[in-house]
Amino acid sequence: MLEIRHLNALIALAETGNLSKAGRRLHLSQPALSHQVKSIEQHLGVALFERKSNPLRLSPAGERLLVTAHEVVKLLRQSERD
Repeated sequence: MLEIRHLNALIALAETGNLSKAGRRLHLSQPALSHQVKSIEQHLGVALFERKSNPLRLSPAGERLLVTAHEVVKLLRQSERD
């Protein structure tokens, strides 16, 4: 099951394009973040990033999930405020 931490990891990686920078933003080590991303990909059965690019770029599946991630995180923040 996807968790909010997975969605936050996807957003941070998409925004920074770099595992180390995203890890610092999320207070995670680069290996821990990399493991999290691989876990999400295994769960979904798709690659979320094109790993041969620098900076990291989202795959088409990653782009679709990013849209959902932004919506879910926004709704959760609104719920917390309410």
